[in-house]
Amino acid sequence: MKKNMWAGIMTLLISSQLPAQTVEELQRRLTEKEKENQQLRQRIMTLEREITPSRIEQTRRGQVAIQQEEEESNRALERALVREGGLLLSPGTREVEANFAYSYREGDSSQFRRHSFGPALVFRAGLPWRSQIEASLPYVFERRRDGTVSTDSDGIGDFTIGLSHQLLNERASAPALIGAIQYMASTGKNTIFESTRPVAHGTGFDSIQGSLAALKRFDPLVIFGNYSFTHTFSENKGGMKVDLGNSHGLRFGTALATGPDTSLRAALSMTFFEKTRFGGVPIPGTDDALGILELGGSAVLNGSMALDILLGIGLTSNAPDFRVTAALPIRF
Repeated sequence: MKKNMWAGIMTLLISSQLPAQTVEELQRRLTEKEKENQQLRQRIMTLEREITPSRIEQTRRGQVAIQQEEEESNRALERALVREGGLLLSPGTREVEANFAYSYREGDSSQFRRHSFGPALVFRAGLPWRSQIEASLPYVFERRRDGTVSTDSDGIGDFTIGLSHQLLNERASAPALIGAIQYMASTGKNTIFESTRPVAHGTGFDSIQGSLAALKRFDPLVIFGNYSFTHTFSENKGGMKVDLGNSHGLRFGTALATGPDTSLRAALSMTFFEKTRFGGVPIPGTDDALGILELGGSAVLNGSMALDILLGIGLTSNAPDFRVTAALPIRF
């Protein structure tokens, strides 16, 4: 019986010591974990001190690169190339352009003179998928004298809307290529085939045009070119069917960046026509080529506004003797 009593006492003593040992063990482990956590926190702080400057530098470089791209896209050369159709606006960028054009043409016998001038409004917007939409509407004032007949008139011109798409980015061995399609609505009055006192605020015929533009840089020089094909829809004029015929256009030019805010350019434009048919009968002389040499330049006035001026000189008999265009594109 004594043995059983001593065994019970020993069991109670052992069982009473176990919780104390377990608590001490847990406290020791917690202390060790706390030391490990402290070491990890110190390591994290050290890594953050090492990484943060490089992150700041990377962010700064990224911001600088974005700023440089914006500045480059706003250079006078790029602004001029957008007007030439050789560059597209970036997605989300919009441009409103107010321009004024004046042209003068005098016939070989000095019996015919035509002054045409007026403002126009152009809207461009950069779209996703490397595309751009553009629309324009002019207002035309015309003074015409043909022999003893003189006319003064004014009215809206032809409304034009077009869509452009970047087909190929510029590479070291290949130029950038931009394809475009454009529709011109005959909203401008034209009575050349209907009246002895003609008015020509527009062509008088709806048309659709497809074009392909190419551009290659040789800093600070840019060479650009454009081919276009225009199909003009026939119309009934004065009870007779009139078909102006299709036309092919070629334009080649070069632009020079004289500085970040200024550029110069020169271009030669040639248009080749099919003969106009009046009542199915071809009209002689209506297939003469039209050639214009253009000289001009552009300047960035501030962060959003630029000025572009072009002087056109007629090279063929049916071209204007000269033409002056001043444009003020505003980007936002």
